[in-house]
Amino acid sequence: MPTKKIKVNTISQQAYSILKKAILDGDYGPGYWLQEKELAKELGVSRSPIREALKQLSADGLVDDIPNKGTFVKEFSTKEIIEVYEVREMLERYAIEHLDGKIGKEQEEKLKAYREEFIKYHGEGDVDKYIDADSRFHRYLVECTDNSVLFEVYRKVRNINKLFRIISWSTQKRIDRFQDDHLKMIDCIIKGDFKTAGKISASHISLAKDTAVRHLEHEEIKD
Repeated sequence: MPTKKIKVNTISQQAYSILKKAILDGDYGPGYWLQEKELAKELGVSRSPIREALKQLSADGLVDDIPNKGTFVKEFSTKEIIEVYEVREMLERYAIEHLDGKIGKEQEEKLKAYREEFIKYHGEGDVDKYIDADSRFHRYLVECTDNSVLFEVYRKVRNINKLFRIISWSTQKRIDRFQDDHLKMIDCIIKGDFKTAGKISASHISLAKDTAVRHLEHEEIKD
């Protein structure tokens, strides 16, 4: 009996990972109807693990489970996008400003490695790899606080944010600005200037928020 339970849970987790990636990559766009039967057929599994995966995605805030209608990839209003970015800004700034005493030699080397990644991918113009490094970097800063409650809240907010993060990288000037922010943040953290790093982080996320909102409202983004 226990073996079967573990197997089902494993399949559910695999289905969850596959569906989550598809949603975050935009393969299933906002409002897309996630039908258990069709998804089970696509992934070659029964409907039970798909059902469990959809429940987990709902808990993550990535889908809406509407009674008597079905499960749909979440669509966001302007107000909701602003709220997601504001909460993320608050969490990351708090995390950075509470890193005092938590940045040792190992963390410093990791931050320097991120710095090199940013320089490399920015220089190569590889936006996909740069965005991936950006996601890992911001996650790492929160991990460094060693605050499990903070990280769990941040994880959910960041998952939702990923649904529209690509909008932020709309122009080369924006990418250049983000690059400047990343390097300054890392340098400040390594020097122990957490307050300045926190302010840069807040400004960095606020810019991404403004870009996403302007895109949603169909305004032309020139800078």
